[in-house]
Amino acid sequence: MNPQGGPKRSSANARHEDAPVNAPAPVHPDYATRYSRYGHGIDVRATYAHLPAQWLWTWITGKSLREHAPRAPKETWRSELGLWGQLAWSWSLIVLGVLLGSWALYASVSMWIKVPACIFSWVLVVNRTRGLLHTFHYTNHGATIADMRRARWIGRWFMSIPILHTSWINYHKLHAEVHHGANDLCTDNDPDQQFMTQHGFYYGMPEREYWLRLIYAPFLPRNLWAHFWFRVQQNFIVATREEIVCRTAFWVVFLGVSIATGTIQDLTLFYLFPLFVLTQHSSWIQHTTEHLWFPRVPEDTSRFVAVGAMTWGRFQGRPHPGHGRGPLHWLRLLKWWSLIVLIDIPIRLYSFMQDLPSHDFHHRAPRVSFWSIARERAANEGLPSKFGPMTETWGIFESWQILRDHLCRQAHDPFGVFAWDAEQRGPVRRDRCSMIPLGEPHAQG
Repeated sequence: MNPQGGPKRSSANARHEDAPVNAPAPVHPDYATRYSRYGHGIDVRATYAHLPAQWLWTWITGKSLREHAPRAPKETWRSELGLWGQLAWSWSLIVLGVLLGSWALYASVSMWIKVPACIFSWVLVVNRTRGLLHTFHYTNHGATIADMRRARWIGRWFMSIPILHTSWINYHKLHAEVHHGANDLCTDNDPDQQFMTQHGFYYGMPEREYWLRLIYAPFLPRNLWAHFWFRVQQNFIVATREEIVCRTAFWVVFLGVSIATGTIQDLTLFYLFPLFVLTQHSSWIQHTTEHLWFPRVPEDTSRFVAVGAMTWGRFQGRPHPGHGRGPLHWLRLLKWWSLIVLIDIPIRLYSFMQDLPSHDFHHRAPRVSFWSIARERAANEGLPSKFGPMTETWGIFESWQILRDHLCRQAHDPFGVFAWDAEQRGPVRRDRCSMIPLGEPHAQG
């Protein structure tokens, strides 16, 4: 089996006989990537292929070039030392962010320096505290290191308690068991969809209300309070006694030392404020586009195809202008580079850090590590899968548009995946039906 649950392929079908062992498998035409009506209709990432430093373009866009064969999830994990390196890097940047903000606050420099420095310090702290949350998320899935006993201890003390995140056991129940349950994803049982409901979203909402709520909902005092109160509950009320003791001890010591050393003001402004307020907004931007909330799934659709249809790759960028000459070409290049610097990189830093552009593939293969998820998504793109073909958007606004069309205009199949599935199950294509595991329950509409 490949990581996303497709049928086992013979070596003859998996790659050309004269191709290198690690060469990508040929794309199956029935599983070619699908695009929305607002997309470019082409492989945008391929237009970056001639540029140097491909690792950088993979980070900026969130999408890797298709250069490798798929690997088993376990092959993407790292050693415990690798996990410690990830945590050391994250916490170093958090400390750097706090120190930068503190310097900007007290330094006798121009406001033209103070303000950008404070904003950048907040972005650093938001990026890495949310990065710790997502590292915890993958560790809880068993997708970072093999030793789950050590993973749980490291996750508690270095990825959960210091950012007031949910405890290991409760997070696994809410996320792995419910949100990742094929029968619960994007239902009223799903905590992530409940979050959308609490912020005023619902199926059939007017377009004006949709756009207004996208803008102001995360800033409403009741939503900010609900976010903070949820953290308090998960850390000090509903957690196990052992967790409550550990978390209370940490925060009593942390706040006590901060007050005693006179650093409480700096930590409040440049650690606690971004942790409790700005991360809410940062998470909101990506959460609204994480799934096709409040879905309308056709009857008899495979629950796996339904999961595939409710998720998509969310990449940043646009087609490269290519080679050319003359003033118009140079203007197109200037615009392209300007949008990279002014839009793509800030959104990647502030909201779509680590694995989030490839969150769709995480639902297909939750035990693939975040370190390798862009590569593995690209390796599996276009291959037969019980989840159906992969789909993608480029730019946050495209994702907001297809969610708008679904909630406000009753356009429930933005990528045509449900129509594709019906065709696959039709009498002419009945030979393809074996790709959906026999005996699996089907989602009802």
